Amino acid sequence: MLVLACSSAFAQPAIKTTFVSGTGRSGSEGAAMACDGQINTKWCIDFPRMMPYTIILDAGLQTNVAEYGLMTGDDTSSYPSRNPVTWRVSGSNDKETWTTIDEQKNNRSLPAEDQQEYRFKPTSPDAKSKFRYFRFEFIKVADGTRLQLSEICLYNTVQTPVKTTFVSGSGQGKKEGADMVADGYLFSKWCIDEPRQMPYNVVLDAGQPTPINEYRFYTGDDTHTYPSRNPITWRMSGSNDKQNWTVLDEQKSTRRLRDENEQEYRFKPKSTGSFRYYRFEFIQMTAGTRLQLSEIKLFK
Repeated sequence: MLVLACSSAFAQPAIKTTFVSGTGRSGSEGAAMACDGQINTKWCIDFPRMMPYTIILDAGLQTNVAEYGLMTGDDTSSYPSRNPVTWRVSGSNDKETWTTIDEQKNNRSLPAEDQQEYRFKPTSPDAKSKFRYFRFEFIKVADGTRLQLSEICLYNTVQTPVKTTFVSGSGQGKKEGADMVADGYLFSKWCIDEPRQMPYNVVLDAGQPTPINEYRFYTGDDTHTYPSRNPITWRMSGSNDKQNWTVLDEQKSTRRLRDENEQEYRFKPKSTGSFRYYRFEFIQMTAGTRLQLSEIKLFK
């Protein structure tokens, strides 16, 4: 059974929080489970008369939240209707006066996958203010009234992007060549359908040996129309000479990328090391042999 705290499951440590209060009963699936640091436990509630469901977390001291993460439950792939889609995040220093720092309405970003975190940046002008207490109000779920989340994590820093340059890749030099994944634009893309060249690959140069703690894929500009082009099986490797490669991450039949245009999906390598060059090998797509991605970004 997988047991990971937010601070160790992801690239940078989360703010350590303690549970203050929340909607529903206490116990094995009570609100406190959403901040116990273990992703194999969860908050699961279905009390329509008590909606919106709320949870209050104590950061211990006044701090600002640069990002927050919502992690899906252990059986979300079977019950995706339990993901929240509309919610409000507020901050307070006395648990009486609350200031809204973010609101999401009908946001269906949380994937239909088990124990996956999706992060959000607060959008309110007051988001940079410092608060000790943070309240989440979950107003609507994908379908029905049952909500479940395994963890809610707060972060006071965002990860640092690594500036990369394109080295080589399958189908490079064309209008939709591999070099498009490192041009900094979401409206351009790498799109290739040359089965004899599979697995398709792209090599990026970080400029100097740099440990990568997270990488992100961005879907193409017409993925909603052509979802079959999303990669589901790939390998990430690192090197300092472009000859000897160390495998850092492998994903097999991972259907995290959804049929949405120009959307970001984050992955944490299973291992890391200080490498200058990073290679991605794409072995299988959702269907067929055509691959497309608008960007690949690295973060330290």
